[in-house]
Amino acid sequence: MQALSQAPTKRLVAIHGWSGTLLGLLLYAVIFTGAIVVYAGEVNIWSQGVLAYERSLGTKIDRDFRKAARGVDPKYYEEVIISRTTGGDIRYLFHGHVSDPETGQVSEHGVRITVDRESGETLERLEGYLGDFPGDPASALSRFWVDLHVQLYVPAPWGLILTGILGLSMMVAAISGILIHKHLIRDMFLSARDTARLVGARDLHVLAGTWGIPFAILLAFTGAFLSFALSLGIPVMAMIAFGGDQAALLEVLLGGEETKDLTPAPLASLDYIVADAISRTDSIVRSIQIFNYGSASADVKVAMANAVGDLTPQTLGYDGVTRAFEGDKPIFGQTESLGDTLFGLIIPLHFGNFAGLASKTVWLGLGLAMAYVTATGMLLWTKRREEEPLWHGFRHWVMVFVWGLPLSMLFSAVAYFVSAPLSDPDWWTPAGFLIGAILVVALGFNRNSAEAQLRWWNGAICLALPILRHLMGGSSWSEALMAGAGEVLVIDLLLLIAGAVLLRLLPRRRTREEPVLLVREPAE
Repeated sequence: MQALSQAPTKRLVAIHGWSGTLLGLLLYAVIFTGAIVVYAGEVNIWSQGVLAYERSLGTKIDRDFRKAARGVDPKYYEEVIISRTTGGDIRYLFHGHVSDPETGQVSEHGVRITVDRESGETLERLEGYLGDFPGDPASALSRFWVDLHVQLYVPAPWGLILTGILGLSMMVAAISGILIHKHLIRDMFLSARDTARLVGARDLHVLAGTWGIPFAILLAFTGAFLSFALSLGIPVMAMIAFGGDQAALLEVLLGGEETKDLTPAPLASLDYIVADAISRTDSIVRSIQIFNYGSASADVKVAMANAVGDLTPQTLGYDGVTRAFEGDKPIFGQTESLGDTLFGLIIPLHFGNFAGLASKTVWLGLGLAMAYVTATGMLLWTKRREEEPLWHGFRHWVMVFVWGLPLSMLFSAVAYFVSAPLSDPDWWTPAGFLIGAILVVALGFNRNSAEAQLRWWNGAICLALPILRHLMGGSSWSEALMAGAGEVLVIDLLLLIAGAVLLRLLPRRRTREEPVLLVREPAE
């Protein structure tokens, strides 16, 4: 790669350092939590303690659906979603889209009915705005971690805007990192020198960063796109093209008909449609979406799970009255387009969920490597400037934050398992995170041993969580494997390995207050 002159290189180094440091702590939080929530679906199964979890919607749903629909006001027939809860029960969501005449903000109002997966007995019936409906208690842990990643637990739309800005910051750091590297290919095979010295930490930072640059750009672009599309894209498009009417925009984007024939007409058999969809894709049904239920304009979309070898899942369309197959349905509009194809790739490429546990494990490892690059980048930057008043003492608190974030997340898991059988896990899960954060700050004031203590707490809780999960009603490994819930074993083993590694790497003797990665400056 052609070397840049000294002045541009200095400017790029400054941009690279400041873009990674000014928002570095928040960026580290987004990257680390993103690596963990790659396993959000597996965490759901691992944490719920329900062995009867069923991934498929099933093939016999028509009768129970019609029974549920009879008790719902037809004004909510605009859109119906049939899916499974975290615990495997069947859920029917009847709702319509309402646009606020003053703000143009779209709200969804309807009825949510949950029925027992075995008996068909109604377990819950709620009516109101969908945003006010509580989530499944069994999914409280994974929902909290996902929210922490997606919007840093900041209310919408500000959290999404913040993570979008952080994504752009990550792109700036990654691209400027490419330009800074004078020996990009050589650095890919760099052998780290003494890792107890600053030069060793710099070598590891360069090595991990060089291999991770393509992945970092991919994550940054897809993450920023998703954040800004939800927080700014829809409102801006609605304002420009529909006078601020987001409901009208969504109807066009989701393929709604310009004119609807609302003449009453019976819905075709859902059992037939489901059986046909399975035969066409050799996959399982994840959810069913019905538009304009009970009318001549009824349409049915059947969302399938990823088939083997497919990057994205299929959604099949059917005429809701004649049950005629209408082909694969795009995410947006009525016909396939380049934009729809590219958008369909954004989510699997961001979360790595296109090839099951194999791709998720790769994304987990690469995500943790990027978190390491972010953390060491901040440490190296602040180490060189620790004599400056602005940066004095900041390096220590960077280390506290780096180890404190995973510890706080582990505390949220402990709070979830303890509260799930007894109280409200939706309240206690974030409360557990706050308790962990308070402990982290308290330990951080002990500058001589804060890092070692934080590592010990992380390792100890990682080892304890599988035991706590089992004691609070979770399944054993043999029970989980017999029920087809191998995710339980995978998560437990990952925690046990992480705990053993963290405790094994604890420093035996500490003679200085420096963090392990940065003990002394290299000799000139």
